[in-house]
Amino acid sequence: MTELYPWLESHRQSLADQLRQERLPHALLVTGRPGVGKLALARQLAGMLLCGDRAPDGSPCGRCPACLQLAAGTHPDFQQVTPDEDATAIKVDQVRALSEALSLCAHGQGFKVAIVSPADMLNINAANSLLKTLEEPSDNTVLVLVSDRPARLPATIRSRCQRVRIKVPERAEALDWLSGQLPDATQAETSLRLAGGAPLVALTLAGEGMLETRRERLDELVDILDGRATALDVAQGWCKDEGMQGILWLREWLMDMLRIRMTGETRTARSIDLADNLAGLARRLDSRIMFSQLDMINRVLGAGAGSLNRQLMTEDILLAWAAQH
Repeated sequence: MTELYPWLESHRQSLADQLRQERLPHALLVTGRPGVGKLALARQLAGMLLCGDRAPDGSPCGRCPACLQLAAGTHPDFQQVTPDEDATAIKVDQVRALSEALSLCAHGQGFKVAIVSPADMLNINAANSLLKTLEEPSDNTVLVLVSDRPARLPATIRSRCQRVRIKVPERAEALDWLSGQLPDATQAETSLRLAGGAPLVALTLAGEGMLETRRERLDELVDILDGRATALDVAQGWCKDEGMQGILWLREWLMDMLRIRMTGETRTARSIDLADNLAGLARRLDSRIMFSQLDMINRVLGAGAGSLNRQLMTEDILLAWAAQH
């Protein structure tokens, strides 16, 4: 069974209460920042609905045949829809297949459950097809949509779902959990701050060499300014980043440099691990150009970057960066 993080317990209990009182809606929209455990809560709810021997507090037992099937990904009454590999959207054929599966009778005695994640990646035809399922739900069916960016979903879909908003946990709770996952308390504190308080993002930063990769990416930006590397050469590596991570970091660093320029202090920087380096860059760069680059990056990220245009977008952004020297 998917781990239930401690800051999600109140949400789990609320859903368990609704289930026990037979007030659980047929559609939920779980929202929140990346790294707060939205999918984990959706999976926990699926376990609660499908478990054949729930605990007194409503949580799944983790031992019954249904729980074991769910953990193995073979439960016939559970569906999960995500973008196909290398795809940039959830397509209408995937939603049609989901709707057909949900229209069938349950194999067990309980619910049919489906998770759509990330739901904001539904293309327009897929969203319209899903809307039909939401408007005419079959009996004992629960559909859980998971999204970092719910505003991208059509209002007609959002209005038919009960919203479950997961906030960033209190710092002490997040740090207590994160310290149990990492051997170095200082690393836990630094990672949590860099992640904006999102514990799962912090764990990724600390556990996969991301802190070192961040520094390497910043060094590459300096190399471009100093003429030791070209923007096009650097873009070759950056365009392979999952989720355009390098560009996301550049946006964060531009905001930090602008804060440093306006306040004259590094303690306001979110990227505390690179604050001194960013302060040096902030003294070299023109504020107007930094604002212009920040606007450019926001427009690119807002439009989305598919596999075909990701390299061109990365090149354009880094060429604009190179033009500053």
